Amino acid sequence: MTLTRLRLLNFRNYESLDLSFDEGVNAVLGRNGSGKTNLAEAVHYLSLARSFRSSDDEPLIRHGCETAVLEAEISEGELRRTLEIEIGKGAKRVKLNGKPLRRLSELSRLVNVLLFCPSDVALFTGSPSERRNFLDVSLSKQSSDYFRLISRYGATLKERNALLKQAQPDLALLDVLTDQLIDLEEPLVSYRSLFLSNLESTLPGVLSRLRGEATGAELIYRPFVKPGDGFKERAKKAYEASKESDLLHRSTSVGVHREDFFFRFNGKDVATYGSQGENRMAALALKLSPYYLIEKEERKPICVLDDVTSELDAKKIENLLALLKDFHQTFLTTTDITIENATYIDVASNKATRRNEHGR
Repeated sequence: MTLTRLRLLNFRNYESLDLSFDEGVNAVLGRNGSGKTNLAEAVHYLSLARSFRSSDDEPLIRHGCETAVLEAEISEGELRRTLEIEIGKGAKRVKLNGKPLRRLSELSRLVNVLLFCPSDVALFTGSPSERRNFLDVSLSKQSSDYFRLISRYGATLKERNALLKQAQPDLALLDVLTDQLIDLEEPLVSYRSLFLSNLESTLPGVLSRLRGEATGAELIYRPFVKPGDGFKERAKKAYEASKESDLLHRSTSVGVHREDFFFRFNGKDVATYGSQGENRMAALALKLSPYYLIEKEERKPICVLDDVTSELDAKKIENLLALLKDFHQTFLTTTDITIENATYIDVASNKATRRNEHGR
């Protein structure tokens, strides 16, 4: 998958921008605060119609303007797509090949983007919700069935929590909603378990290449109940055991929305025992590893690495650049770097300019 052209109108600090890109590494260079991350954000936005920096779209619209527009040309093997996203205050419109896109959920499969940004350094030391979000986004890109299941789960969970907040909850309805959650949770837990197992097959190799030495890495999944035969019976017992607490606190305390997973680095929990540098390497390896799970070359995702090199020493930058040779297309933001055969985009004064071919 390749982003061949991107046009922006009133997006963040860009009044107007029109750039073409190549396969391989596209190095986005400029001083801090010049707008490099805004360009990376625009590339990532094509995948989810959601910013990785803000839960609100309004900051994406240039000050004083009513709308922002992103237009992109994407190639996937012999297939060519045009995508247009118009962001308004309180609404957005998406067109694929000139026709309205019915569901935003389709974007992540049309434009698959892997992202690493500075906040990911705290992926393992931060809230479990960040790790669950990684699972849900990654799996939704791979499987429309997973997206459907997790969406239905979220709606049913919301309904159950609303019932618990009532002065006198209908206990019969509570049991019905609990059974509906359990029906959805059985396949969700299976999906998550298989995905983490598959990731674990690629993760040690990716981490070892980034570190420049053989490194052990494990992902430990903590489902709310054990998957496999008898799942529904175990889940019902877990919900029954928590029912009194749920009624007291007016919230659902067990389920896939409370799950977590951990990263073991050379046999130790990286969040507890790892240095900041080890946590950075672990998070980067985890974010890049899904690339290797996609078999079809034309379906390989675009990679966006925002400010990934600022805390890496020269050797680890060299290791990262060697790893990126595996990747079909990467956008790398940094203040200064020299990369063989890279395409360079210079960012300054609210403008982004492509140099001549491969930085010449």
